[in-house]
Amino acid sequence: MIKGLNLFFTGFFLSLLIGGCQENKKDHFSLNSIKDLKTRQYAIEGQVLYENHCANCHQSDGSGLGRLIPPLKDADYLKADIGRTVRLIKHGIKGKIIVNGKEYNKEMPANPALTNLEIAEITTYIYTVFTGEEKIIGVKEVKSFLEE
Repeated sequence: MIKGLNLFFTGFFLSLLIGGCQENKKDHFSLNSIKDLKTRQYAIEGQVLYENHCANCHQSDGSGLGRLIPPLKDADYLKADIGRTVRLIKHGIKGKIIVNGKEYNKEMPANPALTNLEIAEITTYIYTVFTGEEKIIGVKEVKSFLEE
């Protein structure tokens, strides 16, 4: 009887331990879970571009770099204006910005060589993965935002 209880409690505590260590699905959005094929294609290409052009500062997980580089993950600044994000990627930014209530004042360099398609793919990736909402930003939208 005692041996059976020990086995039961061991299994119970192991299941709690394993369950507690699992990643929160809300904190990680899988590209494979994107339903729309075009959105998924843009996001996959955008991930590669993000890793090459953005992750060095904003980190692979979008968490930013302390008080120097703002986060992209769940960033109110990002969510507030897609057009501004597109223009920042293309033209960079200087000066103070407030992201999630914290001030940042580090220059973000411009990426003038990126095409409208590449910016569309990066922004699709950023908005889908870091805000948790499946969202495609198309080439025509990017072109329109850059003409503003």
